[in-house]
Amino acid sequence: MRTRSSTKKTVRTLDQGFEEQRRLVSADLRGSVTTGDEHFPCSLYHHLASESVIDDFLRKSRFYSLAPRRWRLPRTRAKLLDDDFYTPFSNMFSSILKYFWKEAFVQGTRKVVDTHAASLTHMGTNSAEYTSSPSFVIKAVGPSFWLQSSGTRPGNGEIGFSNITSCIDIEMKEKGMSESEQLARVAIYARQIFTQQPNRRFVRLLTLSSEHFRLFHFDRSGLQHSSPINFHDNPHTFVRIILGLTSPNEQDIGLDSSIQWVIKNGKKVSGTLSTRGADGQEVVYPLTNVEPFFFRGMIRGRATICWRVRDPVTGEELVVKDSWRDDDRVSEHVYLQEALGIPGVVQMVSCEPDRAQTKKLRGLDAVTPAGFENRIETRVVMKSYGLSVKFFKSALQVVCALRDAIAGDRGILIDFDMATRRDGGTTIDWRVGTPFYHSIAVLRGNRYRDPLPRDHLDDLEAFYYVLAQIIFGHDSSGTSHPLIHPLTKWEAEDSLLASTLKEAVFTWAFLPPVVSERWPAPCCNLIIAFGTFLRPLVERKNTINEYPSEERKHLDLGWDMLTKVEEHYTHVLELFDKAIEMLGRPESEWKIEYGFDFGLSSYLESSSASSSSSHEGNPVPALSPSPHSQKSVHPEDRSRASSKRRSDGDPDGEPAAKRINSPRTPRIAPRPIAPPPIHTPRRVSRASSESL
Repeated sequence: MRTRSSTKKTVRTLDQGFEEQRRLVSADLRGSVTTGDEHFPCSLYHHLASESVIDDFLRKSRFYSLAPRRWRLPRTRAKLLDDDFYTPFSNMFSSILKYFWKEAFVQGTRKVVDTHAASLTHMGTNSAEYTSSPSFVIKAVGPSFWLQSSGTRPGNGEIGFSNITSCIDIEMKEKGMSESEQLARVAIYARQIFTQQPNRRFVRLLTLSSEHFRLFHFDRSGLQHSSPINFHDNPHTFVRIILGLTSPNEQDIGLDSSIQWVIKNGKKVSGTLSTRGADGQEVVYPLTNVEPFFFRGMIRGRATICWRVRDPVTGEELVVKDSWRDDDRVSEHVYLQEALGIPGVVQMVSCEPDRAQTKKLRGLDAVTPAGFENRIETRVVMKSYGLSVKFFKSALQVVCALRDAIAGDRGILIDFDMATRRDGGTTIDWRVGTPFYHSIAVLRGNRYRDPLPRDHLDDLEAFYYVLAQIIFGHDSSGTSHPLIHPLTKWEAEDSLLASTLKEAVFTWAFLPPVVSERWPAPCCNLIIAFGTFLRPLVERKNTINEYPSEERKHLDLGWDMLTKVEEHYTHVLELFDKAIEMLGRPESEWKIEYGFDFGLSSYLESSSASSSSSHEGNPVPALSPSPHSQKSVHPEDRSRASSKRRSDGDPDGEPAAKRINSPRTPRIAPRPIAPPPIHTPRRVSRASSESL
């Protein structure tokens, strides 16, 4: 096997490419690898071939010798003709397929392909510039297999991770690779198969030496691998494993057959998704897009994936969400059932709360190995509310959308698979949710003895990170650009590192030119002002968190921010209102105002002066967002704004839906005077608008 980077981007050596991919899969699988004995592989695929049928094959096979009980393979590399040790293995694998899967073998729907000199293209974040070269793959044709445009590098034939059932690696060196390296290499293959085959439930891969094989099983709970098994002494088990990895039945190889595509010329042209309706009867939904609109290309975890489908009767567009929850978590459908009819909460159409379990995929019963965490697959069909905010088309459009989402005037609460009840106690766990949007206090919560509970400032901070991701990762027309450092590390596995890099951005007094040149001045001013407002509050909260609760009382370190919920929300909204007003003015009036404050200085002074005093007898200021200018929208935004649909956000990136234990966000009046309707996004109700 080789893992290397392509020459289209930065050229890297083989070892450098492998190590970077190794770090990705190591972080993905950390703490979730279990080692089994021979029982697991020996228990698999008995329905595919009986002992007697395999006995007949072994007697007739030219590639197995009954007397010495040995496959006819060279014992060492020195005994190979022309140093070619791939051909004997290829002949052995192909003989098994030809005998047991004769029809599939003849029709070419399953085929063993030597890929040790090929380059299978990677896909996904931090992986697209790389390729891998397994020794062998099982090429497949069928309703779940397709070929991406550049499945392999030119000259390598039409094969990629998107149209294979499994990979087999052969190791014949005198000094074989270490177990950790072997594990990393097959994990890289598995991650790519999960990424490029979105209806995968599990992936099984094989490694062989001259004497032994080892089976690797990847699912949403992590990895289980067998100890080395002598495949000469255990030919029946070995044959069954090969049959399972090459089976024409898609469920045998780990695919969810409820999602199927029509494939023409190697490409997906249409597809369907089958599920149970509210009445318990099967419903077959046509896919409105052959690819999911949200998908995290990881091995372990919730592995949330969302599809857009169309009701076959009414024609209404719906969203289908598949995810794998922890065994001890309440299923999302329970909360959605309780929320039926409540405005502002996503509405469920139907659900399948227990579609599969990882312990059953591994053949486990009541007793599970130490460290194993079972996950349960859930499918929920929900109403659709549009595209994500990241599909904005103008600066005015995205600023208006975020402003109204913060005010609670726009947005749908989604992603209840990680929710907890208010009376269930508060938890600070940075691993729950999407770390990119987590507040600094949440990222450091596991390091504090008595962390303060989550509150509204964690939500406002999350909105700041949404704005930062948009400003730093796009231009004002919505075109995406690579994030710059340190935002690229905001999802680092080290939560302390991620929080420190977030703190660094709060200290910026100006934006890098590569960012400010892509955005109108009012947007640049907005994000600096937003960060300047949050910085002292974040610093104070983190300082208090450093002390245990009893010491806080002694040092008079109180946290009175819960009395300022409406004050804080009002001020942040005024920052957005000012930016919206400026975007409505002629460009000649725009200017970068780094060091400006939109009234920020007086606010911080008054906030600081009152932080040590009681709020009793001091009513919270009335909510009165600043009125907007009625001047015309800048021509750059005029044509774009009118075409934008209201939308909802990525299921795993919704910060507002996570605030279960915080005080209720105040209902704040919408912007009193909006820019002229023809120039701005359509105003919609809270129950049918955009979320982040």
